[in-house]
Amino acid sequence: MGGMSPVIEQAFHDGRLIRPDPSQPDLVYLIRALATLCGVEGFGDSPVTQQLMNEIGAADHYIFILLDGMGMNLVRKLPADSFIRRHLRTQIRATSPSTTACALTSVATGEWPARHGVCGWFTYLPDHNLSITTLPFVERFSGDWLTNRGFSPQQVLPVPAFYPRMTSHQPMTFLPTPIINTTYARYSRGDTPAMPYDSIHYAIDQLVARIASAATLGKTYTHLYIPDVDTRCHHHGTQDTSVWELMLQIDSELSRLAEQLTGRARIIISADHGLIDVPVANHMSLPSPDPLMKMLRVPPSGDARLPVFHVCDGHHEDFAGSFNERFGKSMALLKTEEADAMQLFGPGSMSDVARRRFGDFVGIAFRNFTLHYFIPAPPGAAPRAPYLAQHAGLSPDEMEIPLIIA
Repeated sequence: MGGMSPVIEQAFHDGRLIRPDPSQPDLVYLIRALATLCGVEGFGDSPVTQQLMNEIGAADHYIFILLDGMGMNLVRKLPADSFIRRHLRTQIRATSPSTTACALTSVATGEWPARHGVCGWFTYLPDHNLSITTLPFVERFSGDWLTNRGFSPQQVLPVPAFYPRMTSHQPMTFLPTPIINTTYARYSRGDTPAMPYDSIHYAIDQLVARIASAATLGKTYTHLYIPDVDTRCHHHGTQDTSVWELMLQIDSELSRLAEQLTGRARIIISADHGLIDVPVANHMSLPSPDPLMKMLRVPPSGDARLPVFHVCDGHHEDFAGSFNERFGKSMALLKTEEADAMQLFGPGSMSDVARRRFGDFVGIAFRNFTLHYFIPAPPGAAPRAPYLAQHAGLSPDEMEIPLIIA
């Protein structure tokens, strides 16, 4: 029943999958290093954090830029003389699951998914019997605002953001205008100041202006989130010409930022995850009337490359057998307690809330494969086209991210 599949062990061994390792630098350790450099207490005791702090160095002004979806598979294809390649310091790892909702919550809190309990784009809250879409902060199936249902961010996201704990540097977050004051965005920065932007060019101009105002601001920490690469790859795949055009545009803007700052700020650039191309034929589905669905308490949560399953009492063995028979050639089923023991979702044991939210089993894709839950479209309605590039899994394309320092 379930269990650590030999094919997963072999995939870890031969490098087709990356096994999370608490001794290796990852996005959470990077965030802990930045937070500690900005006066936040409680994050600086790990040797990995200290290593990254030394790599970054002390500075009066830090600019942390998160390029959503810019994995090392994209970075390696940039010209050798590009700004990003010239300032690439090392390669680090994404969070696991390697997906935006998990990663952004880690960026906000300095904690791994095993602690903060966000399982992916979709998270099931067993304490409230509610499936949610985390970043929009809505009920998954109706789209109702969770705030209209009486839910506060603290109930859904129990680990608070660390930004208000910065004692030496003044925080500011730059976000695209449509999301600047969403419930999740305000939670993620701890209600510290934020500025909207409508173009990357404008955002870079405003970053330069903020550092120019340093005489009145004192020391600063500025976080810029850019979602464009992820969006482009989802719709066009990682190999599309438009992706490279966007990457070169962003590279040019980053170069301009460094030139105009003339060394007055330390620029740190990374990503939340990379993406892997998935052929349309490898997008598998669990529609709502599927026999497997009858064994689940709720539809699968998490993401399509790392789904999370909450199984009805007494059906665990049947579910595992049926799942492995149908999908075992591309996705292994792992008991969540075994994933916890392997520390797949972060160092140490899972928090109680995370353990409940990660359910009974998780699916681990070891090929270019996804497993989606969907409600069939009404007659005559066009089905939604699948994303050509995906993330959340443990492949190198998804897990390897850059650390750029300028």
